[in-house]
Amino acid sequence: MITTTIDERIAVLTIDMPGRSMNVLTQALAEKLRAAFDAVIDDDAVGGIIITSGKSSFVAGADLAQMAAFAAPGVDSNEAARRIALFGDLFRHIETAGKPVVGAAPGLALGGGLELLLATHYRVVADVPSAKLGFPEVKLGLLPGAGGTQRLPRLVGIVKSLPLLIDGRDLSAAAARQTGLVHEVVPSERLLEVARQALIDGKVDPVAPWDRKGYRVPGGDSYTPANSALWAATNATSHARTHGNYPAPHAILRAVYEGTKLPIDKALKLEQKLFATLVQGRTAQNLISSMFFAKQDADKLVRRPAGIPSSCVRKLGILGSGFMGAGIAQVSAQAGIDVVLLDRTQEIADAGRAGIAASLQADVDKGKLSVEVRDALLARITAAGSYAAFEGCDLVIEAVIEDVEVKRQVTAQTEAVLGQHAIFATNTSALPIDGLAEGSKRPENFIGLHFFSPVPRMALVEVIVGAKTSPETLARSLDYIRQIRKTPIVVNDGYGFYTTRCVDAYIREGIRLLADGVDPVRIENAGVALGMPVGPLALADEVGLDVLHHISHFFRSKEKGAWADDRHEHVNAVIDKVVELKRFGRKRCAGFYAYPEAAPKHLDLPILRSFADTLPEARQSEQAAIRERLLYAQLLEAARCWSDGVTNDAGEMDLGAILGWAFPSYLGGPASAIDDIGFDRFVARCAELASELGPRFTVPAQLSEAVGTGYRFHRA
Repeated sequence: MITTTIDERIAVLTIDMPGRSMNVLTQALAEKLRAAFDAVIDDDAVGGIIITSGKSSFVAGADLAQMAAFAAPGVDSNEAARRIALFGDLFRHIETAGKPVVGAAPGLALGGGLELLLATHYRVVADVPSAKLGFPEVKLGLLPGAGGTQRLPRLVGIVKSLPLLIDGRDLSAAAARQTGLVHEVVPSERLLEVARQALIDGKVDPVAPWDRKGYRVPGGDSYTPANSALWAATNATSHARTHGNYPAPHAILRAVYEGTKLPIDKALKLEQKLFATLVQGRTAQNLISSMFFAKQDADKLVRRPAGIPSSCVRKLGILGSGFMGAGIAQVSAQAGIDVVLLDRTQEIADAGRAGIAASLQADVDKGKLSVEVRDALLARITAAGSYAAFEGCDLVIEAVIEDVEVKRQVTAQTEAVLGQHAIFATNTSALPIDGLAEGSKRPENFIGLHFFSPVPRMALVEVIVGAKTSPETLARSLDYIRQIRKTPIVVNDGYGFYTTRCVDAYIREGIRLLADGVDPVRIENAGVALGMPVGPLALADEVGLDVLHHISHFFRSKEKGAWADDRHEHVNAVIDKVVELKRFGRKRCAGFYAYPEAAPKHLDLPILRSFADTLPEARQSEQAAIRERLLYAQLLEAARCWSDGVTNDAGEMDLGAILGWAFPSYLGGPASAIDDIGFDRFVARCAELASELGPRFTVPAQLSEAVGTGYRFHRA
């Protein structure tokens, strides 16, 4: 794990964890690094030390499994602080041991890896694209707990530190040098040579700047007038972004504000205390569970049927060159796949390819893409107007209009030219797979691959398995999703599947609030305060009210009972009226919002009030009650999907919610949120809401039957 070599009074400690593609901080690594470090400190033949990595990266951060263990039963905040101190005390020991230490990073150094690097006296980083340096802890509800919030501002100043800590941004090697995090950026083959020469030339001071008498924080401490204004602005901006739902940014601000006024050792203790509070909180544990462990499992394809050989798509067909089809074509070509983009006519297909070219050119103009890469990517995409072009495709994905008969027709025409082992996938967002597969002569090769818009930016693909979908088709489809670097969740067939049903539930309850006479501004504010990126009325406009109209009436045909009657009452009337007025949302510059040419969009209050005139008497609920309705509508629909057998994996329920419709990540996802509320309490509260607001909040029988059993979606 730690290899030590000594040559000409310079010891090189090389971190190389066996069985891992990257080094991560664990208790075992910390103990072995300390032992190796102390051995060379005690060796009079050693005058300087280099800490480096035997891998292409330095250290990728802490092992998050141990972060989850910090909140295990029996571990209090004092114990959590003691555990994180294992790393912080090691890094402080490296910093104060009296011999000059150079950190030589061959690649990325994130989180605890960057904290280790900052604890060395001189830092050299390889000039490679993978060399990213940053503190992503805030994205998992944490702060850097081994010195990051204290050494960074002491090194580069408060002004430069706060965006890196609060936003979790990473820096390239060149940007890190420009910012002041590292001393030298060198070709990778010269990394150890330069590190060694720095020691030989006496460039490395074995005393950190903040351990010298008279040290001052660059740019001034927290009391400096310029920084006082910065604190006020940063605090206000942070609260506006988080609405108080995410405690980590506030804790980071406190760590920097208070810590930079303290001696370094006291500041490090403050940081450890704040870290312990965060890591034991539900926000951090929920984020770690969903955005790390569940995502890791999904990306590893844990739902892939065993015993089926790995596969890759070499030639892909896309049926429909609109916004969705073009997006799938673009990400597939970026993965090195040859793509045929087909539409009703050659001219339409050419226009779709031209749209991809324009999107790529925009990236070239921004410096995100080279001309050579753009040209190579476009060369992989062929526009076509004839089904014959699909010959030889391993996989064809249709992205045509949401019409059963149209989809069945194009399925038959496509399969006529495909080989018998080719897969046909539908990108439908709501139509049941089994019904669409009736148009297929090989239903075992038929599957749903529901992409999200815009495809290049959205990470999730919802994989829908039909009754006749074969394990091989599922396995090969998951291989393709990994090939294009997306994250899959696997669900069973049913109307609307999982994500569409839950998105609809959020929008629907927002419209129901409008129908109840609640001020639309308060509705939208409540949605954003809950943690959704936009309010339900704004999201309805983004989806398209004509699309929502189709989904609403389709769902109405599938949902039966008093809960369904109440769910659709009033809401469908509002949607019908909006569609009658040809207000289809953002794409028509008119929906629940108005979209003036020279001004920001805004709620079209006269139109909205015209809806309320014919609807029930206003109920101006407390803002917390509005938030609860919007939240519980989503939680209950996710629970219905579980009850209906559409979803059966709690981790995927959570991950799909966060990546699919931007469910508030601090809650961890619907399954985690219900577990945190308590299954019995959730069912009881739904009963109260049903009594107060209507039977649409009635839980399905399977949930009621689980009351008193200690059931949790996430098994302990």
